[in-house]
Amino acid sequence: MSEMYAKVIQNLITKGVSESDVMKNLMAHLERKGRVKLLPSILRDLKVVQARAVVTGATVEVATEADARHALASAQAEGITAEKAQVNPLLLSGWRAREGGKLVDRSGKRALVDLYARIVKQ
Repeated sequence: MSEMYAKVIQNLITKGVSESDVMKNLMAHLERKGRVKLLPSILRDLKVVQARAVVTGATVEVATEADARHALASAQAEGITAEKAQVNPLLLSGWRAREGGKLVDRSGKRALVDLYARIVKQ
């Protein structure tokens, strides 16, 4: 039950409801229902839900800082909207974007692997 409360709280906060309003209403609801003892477990589950949101949120990785603007625009055209791009020194060139279960890979390594696959296939 505490996980359900945590998901609702996270959903309200992402929709723009202020945290103070959410907490005030949550406390009033828990007191009315006699469930104030759930508060510590709700907090624990809320931390887990927020951590999952960060992991599954949109990310864009670029090889160099100079590629960031182009990568963000290209990722948005592919349906992945991220606030900023992170430099990944393991990328030789290009960019990768990920949101949830969707990955768009426009890195140099992916291009070389695809080229190799086409050559070997012939």
